[in-house]
Amino acid sequence: MYINKKKILNIFVKKRNKKKNNKYIPCIIYNKNYNLQCNISLLEINKILKNKEYIIYLNIKNYKNKFYVLIKDIQYNILRNKIIHIDFYKIDNINLPFISYVNVKIKGNSIGVLKGAICNIPLKKIKIKTTLKNYPKNFKIDISNLDIGDKIYIKDIYKKNKNIKFLHSCNKIILSIKKNKINKEKEETTKKNENKNKK
Repeated sequence: MYINKKKILNIFVKKRNKKKNNKYIPCIIYNKNYNLQCNISLLEINKILKNKEYIIYLNIKNYKNKFYVLIKDIQYNILRNKIIHIDFYKIDNINLPFISYVNVKIKGNSIGVLKGAICNIPLKKIKIKTTLKNYPKNFKIDISNLDIGDKIYIKDIYKKNKNIKFLHSCNKIILSIKKNKINKEKEETTKKNENKNKK
C-alpha cells in the first residue's frame, strides 16, 4: 500500500453534547495512550466511504493534531440505513507494527454452492499484526473452484501475504463448503427408502 501524506483529510470535530444534530455523528479516536470522543461531520464520513479509504491521514483542525487513523468500526441504524457511530484507531508510528482485524471478502461462485451446498465462514475477520504500509483493505478469497467438502485455511492466504503476521493457527479454518442440512436430510431419507425397497 502506498501512503501519500499529500492526501490529507481535513476534519472538523466538535465536543460531545447531548443535543442531537443530523449533520454530525459521534466518533471516538483512540489507541492505548490516546482517547478523544467527539462529533464528526456526516458529510466528511460519507466522503471517506465513497473513496473507499480505510486508512486516513487525519488533520483535526480545531485540535491542532495530524496523524494516521484506521477505520476500526462503523455502526449503522439498520432501519434508517444511517451511520450512527464510527471508531478510528490512532496510529502513532507508521513503521511500527500494530494489531488489527481485517474482513474476509468472498469472490466468485463455488462449484459446491451451485450444487446446493452452503459457504460457511466461521472466521469473518482475521486478526493480524503488521505495519501501516502492508495493511490490507481486506482478504479476498476466490471460492470459484471449491467443491463440497473443500476448505480454506489461514496457511492458504499466508503464502500471498508474507509481510503480515497472522495471529491464528496455520490450520485455522476460514471457510468451508458444506452440504446444506435440508439437502443432506433429503439424501439420507432417500437412501433409507431405497434400502427398504431392496429388502
